Amino acid sequence: MSVKKRIILIACLVLLPIQFVSSEVSQVATEVGTYQGHSSQHADGVTAFQGIAFAAAPVRDLRWKPPAPAIPFAGVRQADRVGPACWQARNSDASLYARGNLNRSEDCLYLNVFTGASNAGDNVPVMVWFHGGGNTAGHGGPLIFDGSNLAERGAVIVTANYRLGAMGFLAHPALTSESEQNTSGILDQLEVLEWIQNNIEGFGGDPDRVTIFGQSAGGTDVCILMSSPLAEGLVHGVIGQSPGCVKSSNTLAEQGHLAGERFAGALGITGTGESSIEAMREMPPQQIVAAMSTAGSGGGPVIDGYVLPGRPYDLLESGQQNRIPVMVGGLADEYFGLQHLSPEISESDLDSYLERAFGENAAEIKAAYADEIADSPLDAQKIISGDNGFILSSRMWGRLVEDRGDDAYVYYFSRKPPVFRLYVPEMTDLNNDGGQRTLGAYHSGELAYVFDNLDLVGVGWDADDRALSETVADYWVNFARSGNPNGPGLPEWPTFDAATDTVQILDAEVRSAVHPRKAELDRMERIFLENR
Repeated sequence: MSVKKRIILIACLVLLPIQFVSSEVSQVATEVGTYQGHSSQHADGVTAFQGIAFAAAPVRDLRWKPPAPAIPFAGVRQADRVGPACWQARNSDASLYARGNLNRSEDCLYLNVFTGASNAGDNVPVMVWFHGGGNTAGHGGPLIFDGSNLAERGAVIVTANYRLGAMGFLAHPALTSESEQNTSGILDQLEVLEWIQNNIEGFGGDPDRVTIFGQSAGGTDVCILMSSPLAEGLVHGVIGQSPGCVKSSNTLAEQGHLAGERFAGALGITGTGESSIEAMREMPPQQIVAAMSTAGSGGGPVIDGYVLPGRPYDLLESGQQNRIPVMVGGLADEYFGLQHLSPEISESDLDSYLERAFGENAAEIKAAYADEIADSPLDAQKIISGDNGFILSSRMWGRLVEDRGDDAYVYYFSRKPPVFRLYVPEMTDLNNDGGQRTLGAYHSGELAYVFDNLDLVGVGWDADDRALSETVADYWVNFARSGNPNGPGLPEWPTFDAATDTVQILDAEVRSAVHPRKAELDRMERIFLENR
C-alpha cells in the first residue's frame, strides 16, 4: 500500500467516531452554537440536552421586553444541567406544591430537550411542555418533567421556562407606550416555538408535528397559544391538562394597566411615563418578587390585541386560526389538592363564595350540592370549584373544537394517586401520611402518569398505577404523532361528541363513558352562557 493510500485510510478511520456521534444525535449545532448532550439515566436510547438558552437573558434594559435572540458562542457547550428557575417566591414546605430553595435568576430562559431519535433526519413528533404554577411559580427542569420515558416512545420532548408573575406578565401604560408587544411570559413561550422551528430537526424532531401540552396555568397558556394568531403554523396539536382559559374572562388591557400601576405603587413608583419603568428596571428582582405578596402577581395574560386579540372562548368559537386537534381534561378532585391546607369553613362562608361565583344563581347551585354541604361546607366548596373550574373548562374547550369541525378528545382522570410533593419528591412524608391516597384525584396528581415517571417521584405506586401510566403516556405520544391518541393495544378513545358527552375515564380501568359529572356541568355551562 502506498503512503498516500495509508494516509487516506487513516483519515477515514479518524472520521468514523465523529460520524457515529452525529448519528446518535448526541451533539447538535443550533443557530447560536453546538451543544453536547448526554445519555439519559432513565431510558435507553434517549439523549438529554439540558440548559439550552432559547433567548438572551432578559436583564437590565431587556427586563419586560419581548425575548431577544440568544447570544452565539464558540466551541461545544455541555448541556448537562438545567438552567435556573425564573424569579418566584419561595412557598411553604408543608404544601404539596412546595418548591424548596430553588436556584432562581432573571437569566432563566432555558429549555431542555429529550430526544428518542437515532438520527437527525428521523422527523419524530415534538412535544413542548409548559409547566403550571399560576404563571407565578414553577419551572421546566424538575425530575417529574424529565421527558426521557416519553421520548423513548419515539418523540422529542421539550420542557421550558418562561418569565413568571410580575417579571413575566406585568401590564403598565409605560410598557405599552414603549411597545404594544410586552406580554413577556406568553411571548417567551412563542419564542420557544420559534426556536423549535429553527433548531429541532437537528435533534431528530419534525417541525411540522409540534404538540404543545401544559397543566393548570400551563394548560391555560397552551389554550391562549391556540387562540393566538401568532401561533399559526407553529403548533399542530394541543393537550390541555386542567386548563382554565375557556371560562376565564381575561383582563382587558386597560384593567391590566390599573393592576400594573397598583403594583408599581407598592414599589413606591408612581406615574406612567418612561421614568417609572426605568426605575423599576433598576430594582433588584428580589424586591419585585417580594411586592407580589402585598400587591398581587402584577398581572396575567391580557387581551392586548396582539398575542390575544379577544377572549379565548370567542376566538376558539370563531375558528379563525389554529384549526388543530385537541386533547383536554381535568381531575375528579382538583381542589382537594389546591386547598389541602385550608381550614374548615362555615355554611355562611360557603354562601359568600357561591354569591361571588354564581351571583343570582347561587341558590340553585347550593340546592344541587345539598348532600355535600351537609357533610362539609369546605369539601362542598372544593367539589363545586372543581366542577365549575377546570372540569367544565375542559369540556367546553372540547365542545368548541368539535363545533368548528375539528377533533377533540376529552378525558376525566379519576385515579387517586399517592400524594407527593411535585417539585421536591424526596420529601415524601406529607402531613405525616407517608404519601397515601388521601386527596383523591387531586390537581397535578396526573403528572407522574403523563411523563411515565412513577419510578422517579412519589411512593406507594401499585400495579394499577403502572399500567395506567403506560396507557396515558402512550395516548399522549400517539396524539402528538397523529392527532389521535388511539393505538394498538389501547382502550378505544372516541372523539368528543357533545350530544352524547362521552369522555375517556382514566383510572385503574380505562374506559369510555358519559361524563361522570354531566348533570353538574350541564347546569354550570347553562349558567355561564346565560351570563356571558
